[in-house]
Amino acid sequence: MRATPSLLALGALLLAAGCGGGEAQDPPAATAEAEPTEYVFAPGDRITVELTMYDGEDGRRTPFFSGYRPSIEFGHGGPAVECGAHLPVDLREFPPGETHTIVLECGSEVAVPVDDPGFALVEDGVERGTGEVVPTGEE
Repeated sequence: MRATPSLLALGALLLAAGCGGGEAQDPPAATAEAEPTEYVFAPGDRITVELTMYDGEDGRRTPFFSGYRPSIEFGHGGPAVECGAHLPVDLREFPPGETHTIVLECGSEVAVPVDDPGFALVEDGVERGTGEVVPTGEE
């Protein structure tokens, strides 16, 4: 049987498009996403944390309320960032000596190492509490 010009053109087109019977090619290998080394929060992002406030001589003597704006040192000793504290609806005040999950909103970008998500809450240059960032899957 004799090939017609249209069949030859079709064959050439298939070869040019990579569909022409040559060796099969493997699909591109899936690239694994690298695990993040830090959580990065933009100014105003909501950061869920578990915070323990000290009591006694090293701690606060009075509770704080939503809107409190302490300095937070992420990474224990990192640069201090002013953050607003927001208490959950069912927690009217945060008394010294207690631990609660709250939300912080910081005025500057914050980078928190995944392997050391801790922070210190500082007032007037004195550490008054400590805590950890709680990953929420939104980082």
